Amino acid sequence: MLEWLSRLWSTPEGAAPYGDPQRVAEAAEVLQQLQPLVAADGGRIELVGVDERGVVEVRLRGACASCAVRDSTLDEALAPALAARAAWFRGLRAS
Repeated sequence: MLEWLSRLWSTPEGAAPYGDPQRVAEAAEVLQQLQPLVAADGGRIELVGVDERGVVEVRLRGACASCAVRDSTLDEALAPALAARAAWFRGLRAS
């Protein structure tokens, strides 16, 4: 838990995502493909990084930050897309 909190506070908005560059690039590509759908509702999902276990961390912005269906978007759209693209993917975390 402390590791997650320290990352949250040490990763400023707009900073380069942390993690293995190849994994970061793959996760970023998946996010880029989903951005038009999210943006249509006034939201944005930013890649914060990919940890060594294969957990992708994202930051929700705009309408996504307070959206009632944000968990559904993450669990039913983003997580399956990441799992289909990346064999290393083990989970998703929103900060």
